[in-house]
Amino acid sequence: MKHASYNVSLIHMADPRGLRVGGTETYVRDYIYYHPDDMNLLYIGPDEIGDLEIGKVVDLEYRGRKFKYLPIYRVDNSLNIWVDSITKTDTFVLAHALVKHWGLIRRVLRDGDYSVELRRVEIAPFVKSFGVPYVQMEHIMQEKGHAKSGVLGKYPFIGTVAEFISASMCYRFYLVNSNMTEVFRRRFWPFAAKFDTLTTWANTQIYQPTPFQGGPLKLLFAGRADDFKRLDIMLDVVRRVAETLNGAVEFHYVGDGDLSKYPQFEAVKALTVLHGRRTAAELATIQGRIHIGLLTSAFEGMPRFVMETLTSGRAVVALHLPQLEAVMHDGQNGYLVPRNEDVAAQNALLASRVVETYAKIERGEIDPEQVTQSVKMFSPERLLSKIFNDHRALHGLPPAASAV
Repeated sequence: MKHASYNVSLIHMADPRGLRVGGTETYVRDYIYYHPDDMNLLYIGPDEIGDLEIGKVVDLEYRGRKFKYLPIYRVDNSLNIWVDSITKTDTFVLAHALVKHWGLIRRVLRDGDYSVELRRVEIAPFVKSFGVPYVQMEHIMQEKGHAKSGVLGKYPFIGTVAEFISASMCYRFYLVNSNMTEVFRRRFWPFAAKFDTLTTWANTQIYQPTPFQGGPLKLLFAGRADDFKRLDIMLDVVRRVAETLNGAVEFHYVGDGDLSKYPQFEAVKALTVLHGRRTAAELATIQGRIHIGLLTSAFEGMPRFVMETLTSGRAVVALHLPQLEAVMHDGQNGYLVPRNEDVAAQNALLASRVVETYAKIERGEIDPEQVTQSVKMFSPERLLSKIFNDHRALHGLPPAASAV
């Protein structure tokens, strides 16, 4: 039966009203913000605030958008804490809650004729058991030889098996860059037609270009302190930049990571401003005060931090990631620096590119409005229209006329 409106459920392991840091969390918050008026949205996940009754669907409002919320467990905080057991991971805790409330969730989803929007491949079998169709999204692909901090990252075969299972059951499977999409099409070839690319974006209602402020040079990184982010490299680069500029540098870190675990932090501790966790609006304010964003990750999906920084009209200096070639243009909005097995030489080049970029900013050769143009085609409205139309198709509705 066709409906004038359609029902979609997001299932995730973070309360969007909380302060959990991460690109996936930003995705679900933006999904709520940008979801179409004819989509009735239900969020299933934890209650971090402590104001909801577990197991009861309630009406909420977030960033001016209304949706329904079904809290199925409580979390005391949403810090990215690396645990030592699979049973303590956020994914396992979510899966346990889905099992505990299986009957309730199945009834709500089936009676409401919902399709599901899913972030974690590991819980795909649970969603399938509810008897509703779903669209899968995966934000990052771990590369061989580069471990992630979480316990599940130590056992990549678990993710591979879960990806295969989800690919066999989902309606569509999205990856955040074309390289990942091609890998998955080859790796899980029986389901190759299901894979597609849906890259990341920045919320243009929150992140907007503003004029550069004066010195000293202000550098920024916002995100988790996961091992693959290689903050040891970043901190060494900050030190080298500070030596070149006689200490006239500030390094701003937004996130819940402990930088003191890196030996390199001691040399730049006095230059570092630790902002802790911040809302998107607060991060946008910080973005307006800095000059250059830094990224030194060993691998990424499509780093949202870079998209937000460029959308804010700020330059980026990053270690080379092929997916960033679509938005990074050397000398115009920063630099992509080649990776080098000689880490000292690599870091020296990174530092010199930072200094060079800052000089361009001071000379007026890098303009915030021009920087923002590099990500103009990556608007959330344009990108999300693809996945919204998948859910329309699952409900027997034609594509939205405004979709690109």
